[in-house]
Amino acid sequence: MVAKTISFSPFARLEGDLQVRVEIEDGIIARSQASGTLYRGFEPMLRGRDPTDALVITCRLCGQCGLAHSTAAAAAIRAAAGVSTPPNAQLATNVMLAIETVIGHLTHFYLSFAPDFADPPVDAEARRRFLPPAGESLARAMLAREEILGVLGLLAGKWPNTLAIQPGGVTRPVDASEIRRARGLLGEFVEFLRRQVLGCEVDEWLALRSAADLDRWMGQGDHEAGDVGQFIRLSFQRGLELIGAWPARFLSSGWSGPRDEVWSRPGFHDGQPGEFSPEQITEHVKYSWYDPQEGGVSPFDGETDPAPQRSDAYSWAKAPRYAGEPAETGPLARMVNDRDGLVTDLLRRHGPSAFVRQMARMHEVIRLGGQIGSWLERIDPEEPFCNPAPRIEAGSGVGLVEAPRGTLGHWLRVEGGRIRNYQIVTPTGWNLSPRDSRDQPGPLEAALVGTPVSDPDRPVLMSHVVKSFDPCLFCTVH
Repeated sequence: MVAKTISFSPFARLEGDLQVRVEIEDGIIARSQASGTLYRGFEPMLRGRDPTDALVITCRLCGQCGLAHSTAAAAAIRAAAGVSTPPNAQLATNVMLAIETVIGHLTHFYLSFAPDFADPPVDAEARRRFLPPAGESLARAMLAREEILGVLGLLAGKWPNTLAIQPGGVTRPVDASEIRRARGLLGEFVEFLRRQVLGCEVDEWLALRSAADLDRWMGQGDHEAGDVGQFIRLSFQRGLELIGAWPARFLSSGWSGPRDEVWSRPGFHDGQPGEFSPEQITEHVKYSWYDPQEGGVSPFDGETDPAPQRSDAYSWAKAPRYAGEPAETGPLARMVNDRDGLVTDLLRRHGPSAFVRQMARMHEVIRLGGQIGSWLERIDPEEPFCNPAPRIEAGSGVGLVEAPRGTLGHWLRVEGGRIRNYQIVTPTGWNLSPRDSRDQPGPLEAALVGTPVSDPDRPVLMSHVVKSFDPCLFCTVH
């Protein structure tokens, strides 16, 4: 048995600084460690501040999903204050979150994931479409991204770092003419999905309910010429359906609308559907550079006091756990908990592989592209967008939202009108966590085991597995 330990850092085309240390035996990864290497200190920064300062500060954790952080912060403050939001605010917020999610998924696919297909073995079509900076599909996707950002501008005022989302609702009401403009921009974006991404009507794609349906779709018309068709072709050519699996558990806090309408169901899927309860979430720091603690601690009680001298730790990320178990979060987790027919059948056929994980991400782009218009249509410019919210003197609250990369939670505790404690559990915190108090590896650490590394200088398959989780270390090491 030939063993070798290699550290890969930094990973190109990722959000933030990631180090992955792997033990390779006979050309296969036998063990891995995922490490966030840059401490940022947002949580200690919030102590002693006015609770509403969290709205201004936390949206700056990330340049891609700041709106999701604003939404989670507003929800935590709202829960502590005991206020509600008007239906218009919930609809507008859903539109904004959906667009941020679509933008995040497309940016990840075209700028991070797909360019790896342009690496050897050389595929001329992949290079023509996806090779930065001049790939044809990449260039068109960036133009479409700019167009759909126009809708976000109409509702959020600006992006990133919008302050339009507040505990009582949204402070950027839109009138009828702005809704018409938003619908026009959305229509242009859906046309991009039809023409460039799919090569078919959105409704035709959304009618797919199984892996067999997808097989038939690939053999019909000119579907393989779309970017999703090319992704599927290249994935099977490279064997992405055979790598990146782990004994997956899937977590989602759900995505709802006004009057408790559900777009994506919450749940914890551990081989079978289960209920989701935020009280089951804890964080471990056995292998994190923070002051040690015994076992898992509720985020309400957690601390983030750095201890870089700890020789037994290897990451600035904590290890979130649900009911004591590691869990994957993100588009695949949302689709599984929502019982999406196409994705759950692909999961049955190929397991939680890099291919299925990325397929769920692209499928969610199409699902949201078809849903945003419905939320827009229901906004009534004559109705209120925001309710007044009282100042909080004491209390606690948790704000949960489905960010582009998965379940995001903000935990707030207020005493004497000031933040006593603020803890944030991010999607990449779940997916790229270090080992916990029971030495259970995080999802990526487990998913890398078994991945072939034929050339340590060009670990392309390993890169596919890492990027299938769409890591954002900036959020994780907050």
